[in-house]
Amino acid sequence: MSASTKIEVVVKDACIFFDLIDLRLLSIFYQLPITVITTPQVMAEIIDETQLIEVNFYIESGQLQIDQFGQYDTIGVILDSNARLSFTDASILETALRRNATVLSSDNSLRKESRRQGLKVHGLLWVLEELYNQNFIELELLITKLEEYSKINVWAPKAEIAILIKKYKT
Repeated sequence: MSASTKIEVVVKDACIFFDLIDLRLLSIFYQLPITVITTPQVMAEIIDETQLIEVNFYIESGQLQIDQFGQYDTIGVILDSNARLSFTDASILETALRRNATVLSSDNSLRKESRRQGLKVHGLLWVLEELYNQNFIELELLITKLEEYSKINVWAPKAEIAILIKKYKT
């Protein structure tokens, strides 16, 4: 996404928040030219007080929007047809479908179902590359954060991370 690209709407899951906080990149993330939206169900998953304070700062500043218009009937239909999705995942999918938004998630089941529904899907690696491509972080910091990501999150896609590190080190 170039600087001249139209602002993209992104719906995200709690894992992305946690990873950005742990990588100390949350404030830089909000400099990207995107509108960030989440659901009350995602917010309910943030139970660590320190993390909640950080996330609430972006709600109060208007940089993080909470979509309060979820259609519970639609969420129920999504849940009935996707046993692997949680209620929170279904709320994200419902919001993304209703708003024709990109899903930003690390959850494999949500990512697969979002793609099946025809939505664009990105994960934390996309965020890191966007931060670098749009000059919000330097190459050295990108590589450092890629290395940190595989250490702080046991579910991080280690093979993809290794490929990116090799790509950027050459």
